[in-house]
Amino acid sequence: MCIIVDNIDSNKDGFITEDELKVMIRDAQKKHTSKQVERQWNDSDVNNDSLIGWYRFKNVTYGSYMDNPQIEAEYNFTHMMLRDERRFRVADRNRDSSADKLQFTAFLYPESYEHMQDVVVQETIDDINKSGDGFIDLNEYIEDNVKDPDWVETERQQFSELRDKDKDGKMDRQETMEWILPSDSIHAEFGAKHLLSEFDTN
Repeated sequence: MCIIVDNIDSNKDGFITEDELKVMIRDAQKKHTSKQVERQWNDSDVNNDSLIGWYRFKNVTYGSYMDNPQIEAEYNFTHMMLRDERRFRVADRNRDSSADKLQFTAFLYPESYEHMQDVVVQETIDDINKSGDGFIDLNEYIEDNVKDPDWVETERQQFSELRDKDKDGKMDRQETMEWILPSDSIHAEFGAKHLLSEFDTN
């Protein structure tokens, strides 16, 4: 435990501050992302040419499932594949139908890249917006976010006070973006505050 504390305590004053926890959380997120990208890269770059083409990725990821109607019917891999293809095309900024490691990272972790934010918002709206009007209304928001009935009132309040900025009863693309893509600093701040509240007993 002392080694972990020493690593986080960057100014070596014997205490861990919220800012030091934020740095630790950001570093841990980067390491996790890098590890996951490396694993998937090694699985997909089958001919070791440092590029992954869409069709190669599709075959590695979906090939064995697409030939099985029972699995396709249960999991709807066609929908997932089309969604991945749209995201891959956005990540492929030089439009050569292949991804280098940076583009592949943007494909796998689009929320971390500004040029990928629109596709993340669109995926969220596609998932939640059951009416097909292109917006997320209160009922759709509640249905997607609340698994415990006791939380319904809290989530209603969150929606009306924080999410629906223009008070029109639904979230548009900008409001959806602000909800699902808070800045890294907000994520880190929330995590740091949570850890401090758990361990700062005095």
